Amino acid sequence: MNNQSLMIALVTDTNDPDHLGRIQITLPALPDGPTLWARVVLPLAGSDRGLCLLPEIGDEVLVAFSQAELSSAYVLGGLWGKQKPPPEGLGGDQNDLKIFRTRSGHTLTFDDRQDKEQIVLTDKNDNSLVIATAEDSVTITAKSKLEILTDGDLKLSGNTITLQAGTMELKADSSLTLDGGGKADLKAGTVNIN
Repeated sequence: MNNQSLMIALVTDTNDPDHLGRIQITLPALPDGPTLWARVVLPLAGSDRGLCLLPEIGDEVLVAFSQAELSSAYVLGGLWGKQKPPPEGLGGDQNDLKIFRTRSGHTLTFDDRQDKEQIVLTDKNDNSLVIATAEDSVTITAKSKLEILTDGDLKLSGNTITLQAGTMELKADSSLTLDGGGKADLKAGTVNIN
C-alpha cells in the first residue's frame, strides 16, 4: 500500500464474525482489490451504546488508515454519487430538510421550512406520524389498521375529542361507564338497550 491514508471502499459484508460492529470492505483501487474487516466511526460509540447505523452492502464508504496500514482501517462514513443519489429534497437553498431513511423506505424527516415546521415519521407503507409544530398539531395516518396497545391505563384528554368512523364499537371486558357530566345526548335511527 502506498502512503495514501484515505481511500474509497465498497462494503461487502456487515455480519462481523467477532460481533465488534465492523464491516467488511474491499479496496478496488489497490491491486487485487483486497478485502478486510474495518471498524466504523460512529457518534457516541461506547460499551453497549451509540448511534447504531452501519452502511449497507454495496455502499461506497470513505476509509482512513492508521499509519497507512491495511490492518488498521477505519470507515469514516458513506458516500453518495450518481449511481446512489441522496434522498430527494435534501440540500436546496435553505437546507430545510434533515432526513434519515432506511433501505426499505422507513423515513424520519425534520422539516425546518418557515411556517411549515414539522417532524414526520413514515413507514414503507406510507403510514405516518406528523408533529406539525407550526400548526400545534399531531396527526397519525394509518393506511391499514391502527392499534394502541398497553398493559396499563390509556387516557385521552383535551378540550374536545371527536371519534369518527363508518362503524364504531366501544367494548369493555368487565364494566363500561359513560358519564356526560351535566348533559349526555344519544342520537341514532334505532337505539337498542339490553
